[in-house]
Amino acid sequence: MVALPIRRVAAMLCCAVLTVAFAAACGGDEPPADPPSTADEAPDPEERCGSGPADDISKVVLTTSDGVELAAARFGSGPRGLVLVHQLGSDLCGWFPHAKRWAGEGYQVLAFDQRCDGLSECGGPEPATDVVAAVADLRRSGAQSVQLIGASRGASIALVAAAHPETDADAVISLSAHDPSFSAAATAPVNPGDAAAALKVPLLFACTEDDPYAFCGDSAKDFLAAVTVTDRKVIEQPDSRTHGWDLLSTIESDVDTFLAAHAG
Repeated sequence: MVALPIRRVAAMLCCAVLTVAFAAACGGDEPPADPPSTADEAPDPEERCGSGPADDISKVVLTTSDGVELAAARFGSGPRGLVLVHQLGSDLCGWFPHAKRWAGEGYQVLAFDQRCDGLSECGGPEPATDVVAAVADLRRSGAQSVQLIGASRGASIALVAAAHPETDADAVISLSAHDPSFSAAATAPVNPGDAAAALKVPLLFACTEDDPYAFCGDSAKDFLAAVTVTDRKVIEQPDSRTHGWDLLSTIESDVDTFLAAHAG
C-alpha cells in the first residue's frame, strides 16, 4: 500500500468535514427552497408606478393555469370588476390614472403585467391565459360582473380571452386592437379574427381609421362582419392619431357609458 503525504491526508479530511457540514446545513438530501419570483418581490404599485400612497391600491400576485406568476395591482373594491390588459412595450403602470379614476367611481379594478412584461414571469405563448387568471381573482374577491378593457396588443388578447367561456367575462372593450391574426391562445379561437364569431358578450370596438398599428375601417370590416353579438358599439375615429389607451382621452364618456350599462 502506498503511503499518502501527510498534507494530502489532512486536505482530504478537511474536505470530508466540510462536505458533512454543508449537507447538514442544507438539510441533507432535501433540495433548497425555490427562490421568490420577480412578481413576489415586486414593490408596492404606488412605489413602482411613481404614484403617491393610497389606501385602496394593493399588490397582487396572480398564478395562471400554466403556472406563470404575474405581478398585478388591485384598485378599489366592490362587485363591479374591471380587468385591464396593457399594450405592447408597457406594463400595468400605464393604466394607473385610469384605474384610480374607475376605482373612485366604484369599480374593483385589476391591472397586471402580461407574461414576460414588467415584473411578471415568462411562460408559454398563451397570453389569454393571463386574463383568465385575472378574472378569476376578481370573482374570488367579490366581483359579480367583470369587464375586460384591452389596449393595442392587449385589446387583441382581451378579444380572444372574451371569446373563451372559461374567462367568465361579461363584456369587452377593445381600444386599437392591433392585429386580427395575433395568436393569444393555445386552443380555438386563437386570434381576434377567429374570436369574432365566437364572441358571446357585449363589445365596444374603438379605433382610429388612420392608425397604422390597429385594424380599423376597411381592415376591420371582416372582423366586424363576423361578430354576431347584437349588443355592440363601434367607434371609428377619423384621423385623431390616438392609439390604445390614449383613445380614452377622446372617447371616455362612451367607455364610461358602456361600462355602466354592463356592470350588472
